[in-house]
Amino acid sequence: MKTIQFTLKPMMFALLLTLTFSGQAQTPPVSISNSLQNILDNSLPSTFAQSGAVMRVIVPGVWDWSGASGNAIAGITSGQPLSMATYDMQFRVGSITKMMVATCIMKLEQDGLLSIDDTIGVYLRATLINDTLIPSAPITIRHLLNHTSGVANSADNNACQTDVLTNPLGSHTLEDAVYCGGIQGEFFTPGLMWGYSNTNYSLLAMIIEEVTGQSYASFLTQTIITPLGLANTIAHPANQIVSPHMGCYWNIGSWIDLTIINSTTYTGWADITSTTEDLIEFYSQLLDENIINATQLARMKTIDAASFDYGMGLDFYELLNTDYYGHYGEVANTSGLFFVDMNSQVAPNGYYISYNFNVQGANTPISIDEPVIALLSQALSVNEEMVSSFNLFPNPTKNSCTISLDKTEEDQFLEVYDFKGSKVHVQSIPKNTSSITLDVSDYERGMYFLRLQGMKVQRLIVD
Repeated sequence: MKTIQFTLKPMMFALLLTLTFSGQAQTPPVSISNSLQNILDNSLPSTFAQSGAVMRVIVPGVWDWSGASGNAIAGITSGQPLSMATYDMQFRVGSITKMMVATCIMKLEQDGLLSIDDTIGVYLRATLINDTLIPSAPITIRHLLNHTSGVANSADNNACQTDVLTNPLGSHTLEDAVYCGGIQGEFFTPGLMWGYSNTNYSLLAMIIEEVTGQSYASFLTQTIITPLGLANTIAHPANQIVSPHMGCYWNIGSWIDLTIINSTTYTGWADITSTTEDLIEFYSQLLDENIINATQLARMKTIDAASFDYGMGLDFYELLNTDYYGHYGEVANTSGLFFVDMNSQVAPNGYYISYNFNVQGANTPISIDEPVIALLSQALSVNEEMVSSFNLFPNPTKNSCTISLDKTEEDQFLEVYDFKGSKVHVQSIPKNTSSITLDVSDYERGMYFLRLQGMKVQRLIVD
């Protein structure tokens, strides 16, 4: 993928931002809305005919976009008729749950009820540690938070997984989950390296219950869900989600339906249902230090040497040279919740993104994450060195547009880029040319960027 980067003078930035968003502070430009919907439409996995997705993108204080595409319920299971996805549907968030559990732990530390450097033996019974986990060195709460404990992943236990797949309504305890991980044996000495393990967060849920004297779900509800007014978020929900919701489909040789499942299977690491709106509200409040204080948030973001770009319930990535952190989730579906740290005209404060696909294994880094970054980082930026300009008419257009420009003494080239930053057209322009016609009849709907050497980048909308 070719990246085109332009910078913007501060005064021009302010002017363009005012023009772009004047009178529509909560709505993105139509071109951005169309492009986001195109990205979502094109992201649906072709491997499942009834795939569907929901997505929300919020630029704090500027605009908010939501969309849906395809199906919510696939209709492959008796009693669950085919339905279309809508942007406000609930879904099982998978391992995004870990962000909330980690937040609860950091809040307990902030309140003086534990330390993340305590060994888990302070809170959990000796037989669980010595007979089930059998670690070669003490495990701390920090090790659990950043997956450096060496405790095996319960999801990798084939017998336990088979039990869930054959009896999805069966009830499971936290002890069961820890056993499914511990019986596999220690993977490495605690603190030595990194290994992602759902069992770590089952253990954290047990610690929360021991410290607070209530269920982990109750504590999470009173710490996060209720204070933030997350009306569509439930910790430890019923087997069947009552509100309109996205399905959960997984191809294990043939497609299986895990939309209805006993949530005790996921306690502490994937048992929350929510919406894209609620998830972004939670995450923005977390980063704004309204759940835990600045010190605890900084600790939560700390990446230990052995932790492979994983903080404490936060996973850190760099996509297209842009910092991208939050968490993915998969429970027979694919979800994501991230903050993208950028400063562009269309996203001057960065942006939050949340999405859910009704299938396991959707390739969202390629189909969603990178295209949205490319769109919002490059879309409306202008090179501060460029002073000349050219005009497009009509704009928007369906079939063609006329490009009017000042005559030059040398030949030059017109370059056209799509919203992903990919060059889609190059056209030679002879010297002394004052206008040309650009044929866009075979272009897909959306936003494109036209570049002429020494001139401002212009935006063209094809509708």
